[in-house]
This record gives sequence, C-alpha cells and structure tokens, in this order.
Amino acid sequence: MLYLDNIITAATIFPFVAIALTIPVLIYHYRRFGALTFWRSLVIYSFIFYLLAAYCLIILPLPPKSVVAHLTTPRYNLVPFTFVREFINTTHWVWNQPATYLATLKQAATIQPLFNIVLTIPFGVYLRYFFRTSFKQTLLLSFGLTLFFELTQLSGLYGIYPRPYRLFDVDDLLLNTGGGLIGFGLAPLLTYFLPTRDALDQAAYINGQKVGYLRRLLALGIDYCLLKLIGIIVTASWRLLKLPTFGNDVFYYMFRKWALLRPTARPLARSNTRQSYFAIKNYC
Repeated sequence: MLYLDNIITAATIFPFVAIALTIPVLIYHYRRFGALTFWRSLVIYSFIFYLLAAYCLIILPLPPKSVVAHLTTPRYNLVPFTFVREFINTTHWVWNQPATYLATLKQAATIQPLFNIVLTIPFGVYLRYFFRTSFKQTLLLSFGLTLFFELTQLSGLYGIYPRPYRLFDVDDLLLNTGGGLIGFGLAPLLTYFLPTRDALDQAAYINGQKVGYLRRLLALGIDYCLLKLIGIIVTASWRLLKLPTFGNDVFYYMFRKWALLRPTARPLARSNTRQSYFAIKNYC
C-alpha cells in the first residue's frame, strides 16, 4: 500500500510539474525541427512525468525530522545479493508447492526487489525507443540514474534531514540497473505499435517546411527573452565592476578603452555626457 500511496501522490502533483518542465524541451524541439507532432510531445511529456514519479517513489513519504533524528537503523548495505538471502530465509516459498507462490508474492522480501526492477524498466524502454541508445549506454545511464537515487537517500535528501531515513543499498543499484536493461530488451515489443523515432523526426521535418506565424512568433519570443537575459547579465556585471552606468558614458567608456589600444590613439577628455558624445564623434 505504501508504494500505491506514493504513486497516487505522484499522479496528483506531478502532471502539472511535468508540463512546466516539458515546455522548454518542446520549444527546443520546435526550434530544431520547425514543428511539433502529437506523438513527440506525448513521449517527451510522459518521459519527464515518469522521472518525476520515480523520484517521488524513492523519497516519499517524508518523515518528520524529529523522528529521523532518533533513528538507529543502518544507513547503508554494501553486501550484494542480500535480497536473495532474505527471500530464502523470510518467505513461505517452496518450489515444489505451488500453493505457497501467491502468499510469497505478497511478502515484503518479494515485493521490494520486484519494485526495484519494475521502477527502471520504463527508463530502459525510453532510452532505446526515443533516445536510441546502445546496450552499453543504457547500462551506464541506468546505473547513473539509480546511483543518483541512492545518493539522494544516503544524503538525507541533500542534507535536509540529519541522517538518512532510507537505506543506501547496493542491491538496489543492481536491481535498478537490471530493470533498465530489461526495459532495453523489451523496448521493441512494447513500442511495436508506436511510430519509430525516424518517423517522428520525418513528420516533424515535413511539418516544419512551412514557416508559419506561430513559429515566427515563438522565435521572436525566444530571441526577446535571450536578449533580455543578456542585458540583465551585462548590466549586473557592469554594476558589479562599478563601471559608468549613466547616459552615454557607458558607450564612451567602451569606446575609450578600444581607442587607447590603437597605436595612434590619443586621450579624450571626459566632461559631461553631451561633451563626451561629441568628442567621440569628432574622433571618428
């Protein structure tokens, strides 16, 4: 039930967060291909939503800090395949008694390893289907994702808590990475009826041949935001260096620095803003 509660929480909160994070990615793809297709937008959104939901599952529920401060449970497990020994020692499974199978599936020693595998299966599917990664790249990226999850737990949610409230487990590294590889293997089967990545790109290129008003407006908006950002950075840097910041003195200061670097440069007398402007104009 704990995993189900976390999934419900993720499904309630993160769709809106995923939309906010998807928009910049969609803008990038729109600028690159000139158009957006329904399937591309859906795949990108679902991938971001999946990552948010997976992150939610490894940090929730958030306990009170006072409770975490008094925990005495182990912080980490560095012994691999501990989950196998726990399964053998704590479950009711008997290989030649099928009646024990259903009860075994309901026990924590079975549910937790299965959950860790299933958690990253979609990640492997996305990597092979949409990002077209190789087996080796999928292995490294799946390991990197699960390592990020485990370090998040080990750090006590980046220092917010006085100590870890979840176990850093080497078995989770193995199971999550294995889940990513399983997803890589299942990707052709699970995405059989979906358009291929090449088909998505081709459809976007075809739709992007015509530059419509929406694309022009979007390009204008992006260029305006970039110029504003550059202006903010330049202004902040200018003030931080305590350089002239009034009237045409900024232009005068930049020109004077350039003029003094010329072999035939001669100094310009600085007076008020209007005199500085005419001095530069006469110098040119």
